[in-house]
Amino acid sequence: TAYTTSGTYTYNGTAANGCDSIVTLNLVINSSKTNAISATACNSYTWNGATYTTTGSYTQTFTTTAGCDSVVTLALAISPAYQTEINQSSCSSYTWNGNTYTTSGNYTHTYTAAAGCDSVVTLALTINNSATGTATATACDSYTWNGTDYTTSGNYTHTYTAANGCDSVVTLTLTVNNSVAVNTVQTVCDSYTWNGMMYVASGVYTQSFNAANGCDSTVTLTLTVNNSYHSTDVVEECDSYIWIDGNNYTTSTTTPTYTYTAANGCDSVITLNLTINYSVEIYDSITILSTSLPFNYRGNVIEDAGDYFFNGTTVSGCDSSVYLHVDVQTVGIDVVNSLDDITIYPNPTRGRVTVTADEVVKIEVMDIVGRRVATFENTNTFDISDLGEGAYTLRITLPNGTTVRKVVKK
Repeated sequence: TAYTTSGTYTYNGTAANGCDSIVTLNLVINSSKTNAISATACNSYTWNGATYTTTGSYTQTFTTTAGCDSVVTLALAISPAYQTEINQSSCSSYTWNGNTYTTSGNYTHTYTAAAGCDSVVTLALTINNSATGTATATACDSYTWNGTDYTTSGNYTHTYTAANGCDSVVTLTLTVNNSVAVNTVQTVCDSYTWNGMMYVASGVYTQSFNAANGCDSTVTLTLTVNNSYHSTDVVEECDSYIWIDGNNYTTSTTTPTYTYTAANGCDSVITLNLTINYSVEIYDSITILSTSLPFNYRGNVIEDAGDYFFNGTTVSGCDSSVYLHVDVQTVGIDVVNSLDDITIYPNPTRGRVTVTADEVVKIEVMDIVGRRVATFENTNTFDISDLGEGAYTLRITLPNGTTVRKVVKK
């Protein structure tokens, strides 16, 4: 008989001697125990010395204090822990989970996954440095940098992408020098010399210079050239001529000039081309035999002794005056009856003069107002170098009479 519960049980039997044999059983039934437990673990779970890495139902049998089996069933849930690696590149710095990293390296951070297990993330971080640089430039008027025109001095920045993908910031220190433009207006006479070049015509001219700041300096010249006037005043006069310069000229000349300012503000120069022809005054004295009367003197009929005056005109158009004194001899020796052949040379002269007569008694030199300024005797040559320029009258006394001639001292 199988008993499953504790109690007192009797058994009646027959003993070997044939007698009743009563056996009383005091029975204690200890029950075996079963138990179920559950557990959740990350990656693995160790239970009674056994390590479990997968989810499942596991049993273990124990011996109770009563000596019976105790069976425990474990409902185990294994959640994996995550190991993740991420690669990241950044410029200068990288902020991850509230931390800022400025150097390359491997960094970890542990999260709690939805299942409650750790999730460990490893960051493989590469830090690339941003580049900074400086540049300097000097330009005239404007400077083009990275497609932008700059016209004023200053510091300018431009950001490039470097080969590592990071910003490369370049700062340009720029100096802008301005070109110089100058306008000059000039009004001149005949010509104008500008920077080594002579200009003779009106116009607008430009020249470029290199200024102290290294930039072009452009100068524009607006030039008006007015012409001076040059003319010649051709004059032919008798004895003397008073010109516009106020001078009284008594000899021929081509050298005097007179300058005045024309309407355009330039000099107007007149050159005097003067020819002086001299009037002739002849003082003649003749002694003639009465048998020769009447006689012809320079186209005039002389019938008797006396003083005669004749007016005429020279071939140059100047006055010719002849004063003639005639003496008549009834008897006597041969007398020269004309002094017309007497001449002087050179005329004009610079000093030395010769009279074409073999025998000269006296030569008197008279100035323009009739004053005697020199006397020469018994010679047919004389020198008036010490006299001033001008016209002089020569009174020439010969053995047979007196005649007058003109001479011009240059």
